Amino acid sequence: MLEDFGNPHLGLRSVHIAGTKGKGSTAAMTAAILSAAGLRTGLYTSPHLVSFRERIRVDKELISEEDVVALVESAVPVIESIRDSKYGPPSFFEAYTLLAFLHFVRKRVDFAVMETGLGGRLDATSVVSPLACAITRIDYDHMQELGSTIREIAAEKAGIIKRGVPVVSAPQVPEAMEVLEDTCLDRRAQLLVVGQPGGPHVSVSSADYRRQVMTIDTQQHVYADIECPLLGAHQAENAAVAVGLVECLAPHGIEIGEDTVRRGIASVRWPGRFEIVSVRPYVILDGAHDAAGADALAGTLEAMFPGHRIILVLGIQRDKDTDAIAARLCPLADRVITTGSSSPRAVDAYELQRAVFRHCRHTAAYTPVSLAVQEAIRQSRPPDAIVITGSLYVVGEEMKALGREVA
Repeated sequence: MLEDFGNPHLGLRSVHIAGTKGKGSTAAMTAAILSAAGLRTGLYTSPHLVSFRERIRVDKELISEEDVVALVESAVPVIESIRDSKYGPPSFFEAYTLLAFLHFVRKRVDFAVMETGLGGRLDATSVVSPLACAITRIDYDHMQELGSTIREIAAEKAGIIKRGVPVVSAPQVPEAMEVLEDTCLDRRAQLLVVGQPGGPHVSVSSADYRRQVMTIDTQQHVYADIECPLLGAHQAENAAVAVGLVECLAPHGIEIGEDTVRRGIASVRWPGRFEIVSVRPYVILDGAHDAAGADALAGTLEAMFPGHRIILVLGIQRDKDTDAIAARLCPLADRVITTGSSSPRAVDAYELQRAVFRHCRHTAAYTPVSLAVQEAIRQSRPPDAIVITGSLYVVGEEMKALGREVA
């Protein structure tokens, strides 16, 4: 398909980001820093919360409906031409990735930040020739496609690594790190790891429900007192990956100063990731949908809301590890209200209630998601924290119910 359009992706300067957790947040912070530097920046991410327009942005602006229509009209003949070929029809993700490349070229972006959809080695975004790559935390997810062991999953993520292209990685478990190290050695790619010698180091000095303040120390700069509106220790780690990634662009004439990094990270917005949408009571949206995400969410709750009564609104997709998610989150809650999104893959609310009962005895089941949240608010008191989580589908449906757009 790209060949039919003259391979627009090959003319784009880009960075490429893979991982199990945090790759979307890292991509958003990377794009925000590049935009703050005055570079017209395209951002391609997935999935979306409310509108699929969220997946393609230029300088934080979602692709317009008019541009989607124009791109689809130009792409349909090409898509149809390969439907009966040996390749078969493209997937939704492949078609939408094509639209992203076309949009970025037509909008004359200076830089494109590309997040993988699934894995890396066979991901549609891997056709890019990036100037630098990043790999966020690797954990168990999508095992039916990526493999049943951390080594197998890491090998798929490491598939984005190109010969001679530097890589910035979050800290990894030993099995994953060994795969990344071997791949980088084989492809003669420099590897920088957060928290290790030569890589970025990050420390958080303070945090509240609005932002956390951190210092990121690299071989090039000390970025002190960075205010980051994305909360949690995992987001501080993601910020360090993003800063390390943009620093890798210096040999290509892209020098990012301390003030630019500070302004970029302070301006980032990434809805549905420990997003506090109201107080008294606190209402928190978090798209944690696997064991690693649940662990990150639990750690942030324990750090930020000690002693607070927590009401959990939980909805999980059927292809996720329900027990692992429930085992980490439900013991923190005084009450769990299970729900189910409209996704055909959602676990039924009453089935989920039975599954979480052994982790929290105070449970109820309500659908749709908006009704579950209304019940949580009805049962709450001003100091309480209502946490809506378990699936990006659940978060997205509550955002729709609140009438909130993702911008």
